[in-house]
Amino acid sequence: MEVLASNSFLRDVNVFHTAYYPTELMLYFEKHHIFEILFDLMIMLDQKRPDNVQEFIAGNINKVADKYRKINISVEFPLNYDLKKIAKVCSRVHQSPIIAMQKPASRKRLKKLAEQLKQFGLERANLIFFGTKGEIPEKQISEEFHLNRLIDITKSLKAEQHPNIQTILPIAVDFKNTIKQLSSIPGHKQIKYVERILMTGRPGSGKHLQARLLANRLDLILVSVNDLIKRARSDRNFFKKTLEIGLGDNVHTSELIATVVQKRLLEPDCLQFGWVLVDYPNTAEDVENLYHLLIVPQRVVHLHTDARLCWKRKRNHILKNNSQSEMKGAMLRAEFDYFDIHHLAMMAALEKQACVVVDINGNNSTEGVHEDILIKLMKI
Repeated sequence: MEVLASNSFLRDVNVFHTAYYPTELMLYFEKHHIFEILFDLMIMLDQKRPDNVQEFIAGNINKVADKYRKINISVEFPLNYDLKKIAKVCSRVHQSPIIAMQKPASRKRLKKLAEQLKQFGLERANLIFFGTKGEIPEKQISEEFHLNRLIDITKSLKAEQHPNIQTILPIAVDFKNTIKQLSSIPGHKQIKYVERILMTGRPGSGKHLQARLLANRLDLILVSVNDLIKRARSDRNFFKKTLEIGLGDNVHTSELIATVVQKRLLEPDCLQFGWVLVDYPNTAEDVENLYHLLIVPQRVVHLHTDARLCWKRKRNHILKNNSQSEMKGAMLRAEFDYFDIHHLAMMAALEKQACVVVDINGNNSTEGVHEDILIKLMKI
């Protein structure tokens, strides 16, 4: 699909790539962590000051790149937790080795672990170190394996809580998402990229409110596709050109909307500050069209909100703001039915893309949902 760029809707692909070459190049560098690797190498050069710089870089670049190529995390659980049961459940969710740490964890044992992983061809695999509070020797682990993130979930879990499949499975999924997020967004202390977040959910789930709160908290641009379409329709010259190009190329409605979205995401404020996108995509076809564009979401926040609660919210909004409740009620039912028809296929399509899908319980309070989003996005 051709991406329409700039105010003049550039048609020539070569002209498009010329106009947006810096953005395309930055996205390539971001994807392969070029800036992080070069920065870390420069820090090592500053510290070591080798005489043979070329030899030093050649000997260390793989070690530095491994920090971004393979992700290792350590997780602290409350005391008396059954780590074997947790590791068993997590191993079904992850394709990564799960290592339960118990005292004493000597340097010799950790070195032997590295050798065993190499024997089984797992030296490049992501690792998850488990342990109860105070039993994970982070310093010793870091000498043999790098650690990308330390996670303490003792505050969110009660020590007396008996672990079972219902309580462990969400934890395992969160660890999987954490590793996937760190693979694409390492959280480097010095190298930062703008956020590109997609907010999805059932009508009435609170996605617009949460998108606005998230945009305000992280200083992002809120991009509502419904608002974009309204403005495009009011600007007859803009929408007329879009329709003409769409009709000439036999482009479907979803692709036209993707074109309007891409034009907005390529504007300077979105490129500079990052954005939260809401109202699109809504179908699997939308997902395919969205991820064929140049600028795409890194992370997807999906609100799981009870259908009855969503219906109640939307219905109350109609009664409060519009007297034609019967007509609006029929439109609302059609909106809910449309979501139910396309939801599973859309989420399956998102899972296939190079993005992280973060699941959030949308039934909690506004403040609780917002805090949960920030935690899952590793912002607090």
